[in-house]
Amino acid sequence: MNHYYKSPNSNALRSFFGLRKRYLFTRSNRLRLRYSASALSCALVACVAIGMSAHNSTVSYSPVSDDADLLAAISPASGDAVDHNAGDENLQAFLSDSLKARISDSMRAAPDIIKKAEPQKLHHKVSVGSGQTIAGVLQEAGVGGKDTYRAVKALGKHFDPRRVRSGQKLDVNFKELADGSLDFDTLSMKISPVKEIVVAKNADDDFSADIKEQELERKVYGRVAQIETSLYGSAARADIPSAIIAEMIRIYSWNVDFQRDIRRGDKVEVMYEAFETEDGDLAKYGNIIYASLNTGGREKPIYRYKMDDGRVDYFEPDGTSIRKTLMKTPVDGARISSGFGYRRHPVLGYNKLHKGMDFAAPTGTPIYAAGDGVLEYAARNGSFGNYARIRHNSKLKTAYAHMSKFKKGMHKGKTVKQGEVIGYIGTTGRSTGPHLHYEVLVNGVQVNPRSVKLPTGETLTGEQLKRFKSLIQGINQEYASLTKGLKFAFRFGSDDQS
Repeated sequence: MNHYYKSPNSNALRSFFGLRKRYLFTRSNRLRLRYSASALSCALVACVAIGMSAHNSTVSYSPVSDDADLLAAISPASGDAVDHNAGDENLQAFLSDSLKARISDSMRAAPDIIKKAEPQKLHHKVSVGSGQTIAGVLQEAGVGGKDTYRAVKALGKHFDPRRVRSGQKLDVNFKELADGSLDFDTLSMKISPVKEIVVAKNADDDFSADIKEQELERKVYGRVAQIETSLYGSAARADIPSAIIAEMIRIYSWNVDFQRDIRRGDKVEVMYEAFETEDGDLAKYGNIIYASLNTGGREKPIYRYKMDDGRVDYFEPDGTSIRKTLMKTPVDGARISSGFGYRRHPVLGYNKLHKGMDFAAPTGTPIYAAGDGVLEYAARNGSFGNYARIRHNSKLKTAYAHMSKFKKGMHKGKTVKQGEVIGYIGTTGRSTGPHLHYEVLVNGVQVNPRSVKLPTGETLTGEQLKRFKSLIQGINQEYASLTKGLKFAFRFGSDDQS
C-alpha cells in the first residue's frame, strides 16, 4: 500500500537521506513511503527507531498530510518552530541541527540496546565438526583466546586434543559476573559411556581437569533365537548383541564349525552380563554365563564356572570342559577353499598332495592360535610367505601360512594362548588369493586336521563337580525366568543380507 504526502521541500529531504528521486517522489512531487534507499539511509532510519525506543518515545506511523506533520513524526520530541515556507535551506538546517544530533546519539546507544535485547546463553552444547579443533569450537562458543588455551592445556592431562574426532560433543558453561558480562566456567566432554572430563576455571584463574566416572550396574539378559539363513542376522532380530555372538563363536570354536555345522532351523540360547550406567546407557558387555546350541537336533549346552584355583572355563553338564587341545577352525567367517589330499595345484598346474586345509577369507581377517603353545617359527618362509608354527607339546604342532602380517609382538619363542590372535589373512608367498593355509603336524608329519583325534580338556570331579551341578540348577532357573514369554525371531528370508 502506498501513502502519499505533499512535500514542497523534496530536494532537502532527498539530499539528506541520499535517496533516489524517482523512488522517493512521484511526478507530482508527492512523497512515497515505499522506496529503495541506500544502505546508509536504512542504517540511519533503524538508528532513529532504536534511539526513540530507548528514550521511551512513541513514533506514529499513521499517514500525515503536510510537512509539519512529517517532521513531527520524525522528531516528535522537538519543540523547535519550523517555517514551512522558508524553503530548502531552513529544512536542511533543521535536519542538521536537530535530527542529526538525535541520530548520532541513537547510533552510539544502538550496540548496548542490541546487546540487551539478545542476551548471551550460559550453556552451550556444541559438536566438533570435520576439520575442527577443540580450541576452535570453544572460541566459536564465545570463550576468549586466553581461557581457550588454558582449558585445552588442562584437558590435555587426560586426553590428547589432537585425537578428537568429528562429532565429539562438548558442554560449555559460562557464569554471569556482577557487571552483567559472561565469563567461562566449565567444559565437559564424555570420552566413554562412563567417563567424563570436566575442566573448570577456578577463582584465581587457574584451570583444573578431573575425570568423573559413573558407577555401573550389572544386569543379566537371557535371549533365544532360531537360525534362518544368517547366524548374526537371526541373533540381531532376537536382540542378541553381535559382540555376544562373536564371543559365543570363540567359545564353541573348539568343537563347532560355525560355517559348516550351523543349519536353518538350529537354535541359539544365551544368558550374558551387561554393565550399564544409572541412566541405562550400555557401558560394556560382560561374560557369557550360559549358552546352548541346538544343531541337527542335538543340544550342546555349556556353563561358565570358576574353579578353586581361580581359573575360569566353560563346561558341559557332565563337568567336561568344552576346551579341546586344538580349535576346530583357527579363523572366523572363512570357507574351506581346499581340503587335505591330492589336488591339481592352482599355481604349479599338476597334481600334488595338499598337506593342509585352506580357509578363504578377506585380507586382514584375524587368525587364532589353535591351541596353547610356543611359537617356534614366525617369519618369511619361501612359498609359504609369512609363516608361523606353534609347538603345543612334544608331538603336536600347527602351522599357518600366507599371512598378510603377524600381530604386533609375535616372535619366535613367544608363549601364546588358545584363541589368541597371531596374525592376519593375506596372500603372501605362492598364493592366488587371500586365504589361510593351515596344517596340523603329529610327530613332524602333516595329518588331516578334520580327522585327527585330539584329547579333550579337564573334567571336574569330587567337590568341584558337586558345586558345578548346584550352579547349573540356579543358572537354568534364572534363564527360564529371563526368557519366559519370549518367542523365536523367525521371519523367513529377511536376513539374507545380514
